Amino acid sequence: MDKAKRTLYGLSGGHFFLDMYAAILIPLYPVIAQRLNINLAQISLVIAVGHSISSILQPLFGYISDRLNKRIFMFFGLIFASLFMPLGFVSSNSFALTLCLILGMLGNAFYHPQVTTMIKNYYVDNLKLSSAMGLFLGLGTIGYASGPYFSTCVIKTFGSENFIYTGLIGILLGFFMLFYVPKLNKSTLSCKNNFKEAIKEILKNKVCMFLILVTIIKAGLIMSFGTYIPFLLKKFDFTLAQTGIIMTIFYITSGFSMIAASKLEKTIKLKGMIITSYIPLLPLTLAFIVSLKYSKIFPIIILIVLGFFILLAAGCVLAHAQKIISNAGTISGIIQGFTLAVGSIMLIPFGLIGEKFGVEYILILITLIAFIISIYTFKINFDE
Repeated sequence: MDKAKRTLYGLSGGHFFLDMYAAILIPLYPVIAQRLNINLAQISLVIAVGHSISSILQPLFGYISDRLNKRIFMFFGLIFASLFMPLGFVSSNSFALTLCLILGMLGNAFYHPQVTTMIKNYYVDNLKLSSAMGLFLGLGTIGYASGPYFSTCVIKTFGSENFIYTGLIGILLGFFMLFYVPKLNKSTLSCKNNFKEAIKEILKNKVCMFLILVTIIKAGLIMSFGTYIPFLLKKFDFTLAQTGIIMTIFYITSGFSMIAASKLEKTIKLKGMIITSYIPLLPLTLAFIVSLKYSKIFPIIILIVLGFFILLAAGCVLAHAQKIISNAGTISGIIQGFTLAVGSIMLIPFGLIGEKFGVEYILILITLIAFIISIYTFKINFDE
């Protein structure tokens, strides 16, 4: 196997487990909130702070990784995620939970910019890059999908007191990756200017700024669906195990849609991908909410369809942003990290809305915003 495929498969496999750890607490948030005696608005604030502080630093880590001839971020990304996310479940108070989320998500902030830059340097052709990023992001999302089911199965089988031992898998994987993934060489370094100049380049590029906006909405969507769907399902008497399975299927569908997206992009281009991804979300969300009152099967089918569309354009957006910006690690850090931080911050007002009106209105609001952005996409010239 050549270095390009070995790098892509190794880093994508690592991404599967990294994002699995990022999601293992999703079905457990209602349990954690009840144990810590905090309400929906408070748990939303904790999740938002925990995710945003580490994610907002990701562009800086991306810039450093552009200049770094070591795989240190790849290694410690896996170590931090696998160690601190399981510890979040046994936190004794909201401060400890927030700290665990910050350190756990710091693993994502380490891992993503460096490894996407490594992939980008092996797949410089844009169509191949979109396909490679689709596989990388897709396996990460499937890993994210496995997190809720994995955590509920561990607790059901081994008990909540043994949940922290799940981190051993990721720690061992981190050491294995040092042997499997090829070492970096100077040709993988893509930094051409200092951090201030790198940010200026991004801010001056109108297409890139729009792609960042699209990704912020994507982050708000995935954070909102991941955080509030479990609360909504609990309201309609779905069990913890059922919620874990449903969220797993939802994210698996999202992962496979990204893997297949590059073939669709050849036909409808990036603009068509964004529009196709975002326009159906609002009507599907409305149908999902209404159908929950009458059935337990039909809303799950709708949620699976939602999963297909919600991340459809993610890999294509990242690949295009890396194509038009010289500092691959920096823009990757913004696309994958900073936008997640902004999306996480959305949970603060969303939590207040959900506490007052119900979580249904949060999902309607964020999909309405996505619908408006998709309409505006018609005006953007991505070839500028």
